[in-house]
Amino acid sequence: MKKNLLILPIIWLVLGAVAIATEIKTSDFFPLGQQLSGSTMTCIKTAVEAKETALLTAATVYQNGYILALTTKKNAVLAAWEKSSKKEIKWALGQAAKTYKTTLNILKKSFKNAEKTAKIVYKTDTKACKSTGIQELIDIQIEVD
Repeated sequence: MKKNLLILPIIWLVLGAVAIATEIKTSDFFPLGQQLSGSTMTCIKTAVEAKETALLTAATVYQNGYILALTTKKNAVLAAWEKSSKKEIKWALGQAAKTYKTTLNILKKSFKNAEKTAKIVYKTDTKACKSTGIQELIDIQIEVD
């Protein structure tokens, strides 16, 4: 039984290393040994800057929306307890909860969409950087010939 428990972490480490190696291999879009020119590096940095800025903006919008939703819910709950009948209080509390839940769902969807868009734009931008780098290699080869 102890042997099985000792083997599991080793298997996890091996599988993790294979997964990491696969990720490195598939995410490296420039061939090994290729020197990146200044314009290619600038292109990549610009793509990274745009993606990270978009993610920060989406997170800020989510955070501000969440705070506003909490504040709105708090005010609605306090207003509900100013009602005179149990029926009115119950209805107002239900509306406050429903509005809060709907707002959070909208915020989550908005954040996920912004995140997805940022990743798509980043991939497109880095592919353009790759094309620029390869074109520079072709231009250099033409000059040498």
